[in-house]
Order: sequence, then structure tokens, then C-alpha cells
Amino acid sequence: MIAFFTIYELEQLTDDQLDELYAALERLLMATSTGTPERRNILASLENITRVRNRRRAAPAPSL
Repeated sequence: MIAFFTIYELEQLTDDQLDELYAALERLLMATSTGTPERRNILASLENITRVRNRRRAAPAPSL
């Protein structure tokens, strides 16, 4: 079974690692059947990656 990645777990990754994981999950998504638990986990994980990416982009830059 393909694991579900939580936002907490994803926040520990670098932007490059998130990009690599997103690409890998997209490839796996194409190989799964509709309605399977694996597909739901992949879709939820992709959504969480998108949330983490968007949160990082929206965060203000640290002041000097």
C-alpha cells in the first residue's frame, strides 16, 4: 500500500525534495485504478504537498 504523507511530514522536506516526491507520486497516480485506497492516498498526499508549497510561498521573507 502506498503511504499517505501528512503535512507535518512534508514540512520537514526541502523544496527540492517536495518537487521530487510530487513527481514520483504523479507517476504512481497514473498506474493506480480509480477508487482504490492507493489512489486516494496519492491524491491526498499531492494535495498536502501543494498546501505546503503554497504556504511557503505565502510566508513573508525574514527581515534583516
